[in-house]
Amino acid sequence: MARTPNPYPSLDDATYTAVVNGRFVKSTFSNGNAGCLSFTAAGGLIGFQDDKLPPVERKARTLIFDQHEMAAFIAGAKNGDFDHFLD
Repeated sequence: MARTPNPYPSLDDATYTAVVNGRFVKSTFSNGNAGCLSFTAAGGLIGFQDDKLPPVERKARTLIFDQHEMAAFIAGAKNGDFDHFLD
């Protein structure tokens, strides 16, 4: 299997690979359906993948954030900062 190129210059390849190949989980609100975001954590980083994509593409498009970035996102979501996207 081909290695997914690391698009994050600030991450070493081993850390990037650990996140991209991590055990991803979905929200319990997804009802187990495809088409949801899946999350994993490795080395203090959180990875997001889109389940609608085929596995190889999903890995290539993994978004990676540190814990502070994820905490800011979650706080904003809880505060309703993104609710207007659902209208």
